Amino acid sequence: MNNNYLFKIMDNKLNKKTGGDFVYQSFKEGYKSVTPSLINRSFEWNDKQINILLESAMLELGELNAYSKFYPRIDEHVPLFIAQEVLASNLIEGNKSNLYQVFIPDISKNFKVKYEQKEITNHIKAIKWGVDELNKFPLSIRLIKESHRILCDDLPVKKEFGGKLRPFFPVNELLLDDKTDYTPPNKHELKILINDAKKFWRNDDLELPQLIKMAISLYQFENILPFLDGNGRTARTLFLFELLSLKFVARPVFCLSVFFEKNRLEYYHRLNLIRSKNDIEQWIRFFLTGIKESAVHSKKLLGRLEQLTKYYESVIESKMGVKRRNSAKQLLTEFYSAPFMSVNDVKEKLNLSFQSANLLVKEFESNNLLREHVGARRNRIFYLWEYLEMFEL
Repeated sequence: MNNNYLFKIMDNKLNKKTGGDFVYQSFKEGYKSVTPSLINRSFEWNDKQINILLESAMLELGELNAYSKFYPRIDEHVPLFIAQEVLASNLIEGNKSNLYQVFIPDISKNFKVKYEQKEITNHIKAIKWGVDELNKFPLSIRLIKESHRILCDDLPVKKEFGGKLRPFFPVNELLLDDKTDYTPPNKHELKILINDAKKFWRNDDLELPQLIKMAISLYQFENILPFLDGNGRTARTLFLFELLSLKFVARPVFCLSVFFEKNRLEYYHRLNLIRSKNDIEQWIRFFLTGIKESAVHSKKLLGRLEQLTKYYESVIESKMGVKRRNSAKQLLTEFYSAPFMSVNDVKEKLNLSFQSANLLVKEFESNNLLREHVGARRNRIFYLWEYLEMFEL
């Protein structure tokens, strides 16, 4: 079966019903796969609730965008928002981690613990790299591949195929990160589907709302499964990049994975409903609900952060000596982006003597701003406990 014939199959299926068919059965190389239809086409929906949800989601996103633009020194808090998104996204895949593992290297010899922590830190690096890259270049396949490569960096087996589209599908085996019986499209269809997805994203003639395009794109990525592993995390990272690229939010303070994790079973169920029932409208409703609730989540979190930071500053002003206030404010800023630190860390970051750094940490601890992390294997580790509690899942 050549590529031209595959195009005809897909196009014929598409032309039967402009807004409906999103999957079809294909047979190739001895196995059957459920394959997404081409998406670079017009799409109309019958469910009027989608219009209401779309309007509501856009309103909440707009308010979050305005909040993030004018929030004072928001960049100090971005690392914790990224960490929350990454922890939730990895939790969906079964990797249970916490903020301590994100920010403090584990010297344990336990391979599983080190492996999971490496997956988390790689994911954070991938998002940070992609966010910086979007300031210089538009969203592209190259950016997605490189983000995936960083995701798999220095991980046994995975690093060999990081950033590379899967050249095959392991028949009689599941993809490394696929926990269902779903069989993705074969390698011949994969290239066609990826090229179609690129055209779809750049096709302004379709006159589709961008959030609807994002819903369809996310679904398509989750079905194409272009890599041998890390597809779910890469798909959700891609969505964040899309959101930033289109200027829906000014900073990466949007955590859709938190919503997906809270509704994990429904998340997978709704994706499967497209495959089994050819019903994409229910997925779009779920997706838009997630956009709305995630925007509300981030707005509330920013509001609570604003109150907490003002409280911290009031404690410094009212309970710490005049000579130490500047250093205390500087230390507070450092803790926002690196919420776990030892006295040596404070000494280096603030360019203080060990004695001065130790006294400053003690004063923070006596005023209940810092707590000591129990179980640190070396040095005493302190953390901004109320701040971290806001980001725990």
